[in-house]
Amino acid sequence: MTTTSFRFPTKIDHANVEGVLANGLGMMKTLAQGSLMVIDCKDLQSFDSSALSIILSMKRQAQVQSVNVQLNAIPEKLASLATVYGLSDVVLA
Repeated sequence: MTTTSFRFPTKIDHANVEGVLANGLGMMKTLAQGSLMVIDCKDLQSFDSSALSIILSMKRQAQVQSVNVQLNAIPEKLASLATVYGLSDVVLA
């Protein structure tokens, strides 16, 4: 199984959400079925709900492509935000 890492930038908001998502999906489209994409959140310091939308979009695309997605170093604030929106079992799973 191939493992690829996609690193989130330090900031995700409405100004860069489309670019970050495009980069992530572009990387994912190169992966074969059964591959693993690790979304590395360790650099992520400033974000809004746009970060959740990226994760949800990437997880949907992963399902279509039969690629596994794993989040790494999830900031506590992002986990809390996912819980507030009722998405913790989708985003954090």
